Amino acid sequence: MRVFRVVGLIGLALALSACVHNQQNLNTTFLDRYAEPDPTPARFSECRGFGCAEKANVSLNKRAWRSVHAVFRPRAKNAKAERRQIAKAVARVRMLVGAQTGTAVHQWTHKDMRVLPNRGDPTQLDCIDESVNTWTYLTMMERDKMFRFHSVAKLSAAGTPVEPRNTAVIQEKRGDYFAIDSSLVDAGEPPLVMPLATWLGDWPPELPAGTARADAGSRPRG
Repeated sequence: MRVFRVVGLIGLALALSACVHNQQNLNTTFLDRYAEPDPTPARFSECRGFGCAEKANVSLNKRAWRSVHAVFRPRAKNAKAERRQIAKAVARVRMLVGAQTGTAVHQWTHKDMRVLPNRGDPTQLDCIDESVNTWTYLTMMERDKMFRFHSVAKLSAAGTPVEPRNTAVIQEKRGDYFAIDSSLVDAGEPPLVMPLATWLGDWPPELPAGTARADAGSRPRG
């Protein structure tokens, strides 16, 4: 059964690559397949187990959601500062969700900015799980007016059918796109945030020394 699932995901990746026709590789393939179109803190779902093999229903109470709001205080004065807040807020939601679903654990499938094959562990998340989940969290934040300088975009895809990559994306208002890639970190750690052009380039990216995790600089040298 596992082999059939891997083959199915490769086929889906091939179909995805055939459907992407924009410079940023923005698409809704996995959102259409796995995401709830109208998530709210009181009711949303988490993908887990690689390729959204499992979905768990999640509910955050008002106190928990206020703790996410608190990350955005004081309000950011510019887009770069807001991206740092967004990364911290995503990490906060991931921990709140993981405490309910069992995914707030070490992601042993992560190594050297790549995601290793899973062995049936439902606590592990791949780039499909993480991109859909992060889009869900960002969408709830945006609808609750936590952002001043950004809006939530579609997902973006890169890599190959054998080693695909997917990420959630935000767009600076009237400006550039940024990848919010949670598949590279453990629960509770802010995801890596970088210009989408960098994320779409050579992988792993060559980031400047001392780069802050929440704002990973410019396009890699190569």
